[in-house]
Amino acid sequence: MTPADILVGEPHVYPFEHLLKETYASTAKPLPKPVYRPNSGMKLEEALKIDAMFVFNDPRDWALDIQLITDLLLSQRGYLGTYSAKNNNDSLPNCGWQQDGQPPLYFSNADLLWATGYHLPRFGQGAFQAAVAGVWRRLTGGHELQRRVIGKPYSETYRYAERVLATHRHELLRAQGHHQTAGALGSVYMVGDNPESDIAGANGYRSEVGTEWRSVLVRTGVWNGRDALEGQFKPKQVVQDVREAVRWALQREGWTGPSL
Repeated sequence: MTPADILVGEPHVYPFEHLLKETYASTAKPLPKPVYRPNSGMKLEEALKIDAMFVFNDPRDWALDIQLITDLLLSQRGYLGTYSAKNNNDSLPNCGWQQDGQPPLYFSNADLLWATGYHLPRFGQGAFQAAVAGVWRRLTGGHELQRRVIGKPYSETYRYAERVLATHRHELLRAQGHHQTAGALGSVYMVGDNPESDIAGANGYRSEVGTEWRSVLVRTGVWNGRDALEGQFKPKQVVQDVREAVRWALQREGWTGPSL
């Protein structure tokens, strides 16, 4: 279910829907249940209930999305249109905020900035997360937003990538007639343009099977080549672009085939 589905199904949830009415209507799907309305005679169990919230990509309409996320964080057990009686109850843990079975909130990317066709970096999903957290602190009198962030630079993402690469390598070896179980990957090269996500994640990840992770930073993205690189943001190698990164990795691995 998307914010567009909710907005088209319940236009009053956001007062500025007319600005993008046609766009939302062209993509929206019918709601499985109506949004709860008090004093309507509707039983709570008959209303729309959200079990979890996932921010998969950079939102296009921050105002609408922040509104709906906040509504659900304040709701009773995830029923959109309700308000939990536990909110701001100082006798409860966290003053009752997010203590009434509200849907957990997940973000798939922590990047504050990312590179586009524009010559300066643009706000990414990390900026949207900061906006949601800022609104939540203001609304709740300073309480921190409880959420789960995955993606780079968090280790779960690198562990998953390593598992996918190992499976792919095993399938390639089997296709070539190597039927014995292959050992662990010797090296993985993480090529990225963002020191705070790509490079920090690769530097901080510790493989459970002993695979060596090497971070390679390119100059063609978020990093402009002028900012200092220190600590966990300092890559193993800095190159001009992805092609040079691949060339360097192949050279380091002793590649003797055709040159790139």
